[in-house]
Amino acid sequence: MKPALTHRHALFLDLDGTLLDLALTPADVEVPPGLGSLLTGLAAQRNGALAILSGRTLVDIDAVTGAILPAGAEHGFLLRDATGTITRPVAQSANRPEWRAALEQAALAMPGVAIELKTYTLVAHFRQAPERGPELRAMIEAMITGDPSVELLGAHMAWEIRPKGAGKGSALHWFMRHRPFADKIPVFVGDDVTDEAAIDAAKALGGIGLHVARDFGGETKSVRAWLNEVRMNGEG
Repeated sequence: MKPALTHRHALFLDLDGTLLDLALTPADVEVPPGLGSLLTGLAAQRNGALAILSGRTLVDIDAVTGAILPAGAEHGFLLRDATGTITRPVAQSANRPEWRAALEQAALAMPGVAIELKTYTLVAHFRQAPERGPELRAMIEAMITGDPSVELLGAHMAWEIRPKGAGKGSALHWFMRHRPFADKIPVFVGDDVTDEAAIDAAKALGGIGLHVARDFGGETKSVRAWLNEVRMNGEG
């Protein structure tokens, strides 16, 4: 049974694999009709206490949701609060010229591999060439070895190089220290290894952490249906 929520619950939601079905590339996702109104309605019920925590950039998040919501972009390396103020909790970036050039060169020799450039991270997607996953990982590990300021994180058919010191878990803690999230009960929904820290953070703060595979049968439509029920129950 999915938990019943009230206006006292602050919502934190992942996008890809949680609200959106995964696609071959992030640009190929199909946005379900009404997603924007669902999110803005849920936010209004809790006086704005709804944030998107996603690996996407802020520009991508806004394009997908169709609204300007509080957000932890690039897995929490760029935070936008309810007033629109941007905070960058980590100064260094893993999007470095020499690593970017090496990955782009490798992708040229690996059909189906795509390199995504973000402000703070570099992502090698291999959904269209799954057999390249181990080779890519070995290459990236060798490339970044000896640099304690970065780490390699696995995601859905992708490897992401990112700086240490931020993430969705720390992003959730950050939002919960600020209005309109402070004094509410956090609820996070995610689907990937990158989301486990936020699931744990929500639970540590006395809230609820939900996983799409474990709690929604792996179906994004089930997540959206539950959120629609939350919006429609009036108490919200």
